[in-house]
Amino acid sequence: MKQNEFKSMAHNSATPSESSLTADAANRIRMEPARIEELPTFTLAGISAVTTNAAELGGEGKIGKLFEQFHSHNIGEHPALHLQQSGFYSCYFNYEKGDAGQYEVLVGVHVRDNMQGQYPESLSTFTVPSAKYAVFVTERGPIIAVVQRAWADIWQWSQQPGNDRAFTGDFEYYGPNIDPNDGQVEIYIAIRQQERADQHRCD
Repeated sequence: MKQNEFKSMAHNSATPSESSLTADAANRIRMEPARIEELPTFTLAGISAVTTNAAELGGEGKIGKLFEQFHSHNIGEHPALHLQQSGFYSCYFNYEKGDAGQYEVLVGVHVRDNMQGQYPESLSTFTVPSAKYAVFVTERGPIIAVVQRAWADIWQWSQQPGNDRAFTGDFEYYGPNIDPNDGQVEIYIAIRQQERADQHRCD
């Protein structure tokens, strides 16, 4: 992957940019989750930064720079001996106030959990907690554009009753050899476990 192919990946994890909500976007069918999936904990290793949606939308974002650094410095190859899965991730976690405050973003790879503490000091790690996810699959097309549109749809979806985000850790998964000009991405949104009504029913 060339150094600058993901340079402008400055989308954010909660609030769509104004350009994402154009008349054209309003006329298309909004994306809904492709499936609901439960995943166990897993560990990511990569590079991270703390940002806010206000910073990302205001031209002082850090997400695009993280993607550029990840690819230009081949960060994904640093823990190569510990890889658990090919491809790479962009994970959003440590939310301060849900989608209204600071959060941390890590661009990295899936590594073996039992190797914690054995990665290069230049790498950050985060163990994604086990959770239930609403999984969104983007359209196929230029990665930056389709991911931005998907996050706009996710934001709209999260405003609907019953769609409660857990904010324990959300992530995008980019498969191996993804084509930045014609690719497809899966976005996993952690959701709150809904209590079954019959659990509270008296016999």
